[in-house]
Amino acid sequence: MLNLIVCTLLLAIAPVRGEQSTSTSFHYRPGFFVQGDSSQVVPTTNLPRMGLVEGKTWHDVQAEIDAKQREGVEVKLIVFLRHGEGIHNVAIAQYGAAWDTVGRDPKFTDAPLTALGMQQAGAASVVLNAAVADGLHLQHVVISPLERTLRTFTIAYQNQTAGITKEPMELAREILGVFTCDKRRSISEKRMEYPEVDFSSIASNEDPWWRADHRETDAEMKVRATKLLELIFDTTTAQTVGVVSHSVFGAALLRAIGHHEYALDTATFLPLLIERVKTD
Repeated sequence: MLNLIVCTLLLAIAPVRGEQSTSTSFHYRPGFFVQGDSSQVVPTTNLPRMGLVEGKTWHDVQAEIDAKQREGVEVKLIVFLRHGEGIHNVAIAQYGAAWDTVGRDPKFTDAPLTALGMQQAGAASVVLNAAVADGLHLQHVVISPLERTLRTFTIAYQNQTAGITKEPMELAREILGVFTCDKRRSISEKRMEYPEVDFSSIASNEDPWWRADHRETDAEMKVRATKLLELIFDTTTAQTVGVVSHSVFGAALLRAIGHHEYALDTATFLPLLIERVKTD
């Protein structure tokens, strides 16, 4: 029985240790959002209409998804949201290079939002409400189970929960290891704090992914981001999926789909039209 448990845990953690996935690849489809145009200098804050190109609407995005589906091509709209400002963000700016030492302090474990971060999440809610009013139809939301992303979700999506399924997923977490801000508190605590969220898909109460002696590499993060996309494409029929996550994970996701580098500010949305290409 112990061997079975160990093997199961190793299989669960394997995607974050750099094992390559060869079953599919993912590509960003340009032409709908200004953030995807590398020839332009685009602000990294929330943009009007979430960055829809002039002349394009959310209905046009849905029409593109439907047209590709009729051709047998899998396309989904991922609406990425970075969490609001956390106490660790303030500390990193305050301590600079000394964060390499300070950031290991247990007091930063699973860093929560600051008061400003909560205000930012509230502003993101206004952006989301406007997009939904204009035709954005979110059907499912994936949430990193860290405190700052869960809190950002509950604030930013406060008016949009009807008809939307929500799922915390470990794969959507921030870069793993070393710094305690990225270590998850127990799921039993989170169930008490977020009774409206179903944590049943997370296997371990404690955090088996975070290690004090290993900081996840760029290559490992890209593999993990690809694995998250595979799960989203494989396990939900939703065509428009929100992802509430983190800056470094967001950068890995962009690399995984061939999108140019785009550093999101806190509590900022980034819509990504993504096509899955099956490989032999």
